[in-house]
Amino acid sequence: MKRIASYQALWRPQDNKGHFWFTYFDGERERTIDLDAESFRIVLEILDTDKPIFGDHTTAAVAVHSEPTEVKVGAWA
Repeated sequence: MKRIASYQALWRPQDNKGHFWFTYFDGERERTIDLDAESFRIVLEILDTDKPIFGDHTTAAVAVHSEPTEVKVGAWA
């Protein structure tokens, strides 16, 4: 997985499928595999975050990375 700098989403209603173009931080631009409606929606939700986003165009897998915080919760805090 590489960090995504930007993305473009393309939905084809006639096929009920869509795909993404990921532009990685190194400038490389790659197309994902085709996704069904539910998978496309889930990827869009993950991409719509302020956290650093990582992706793999070969599988259309995406992940977010959260920075550690000083917030402690629970009786031990």
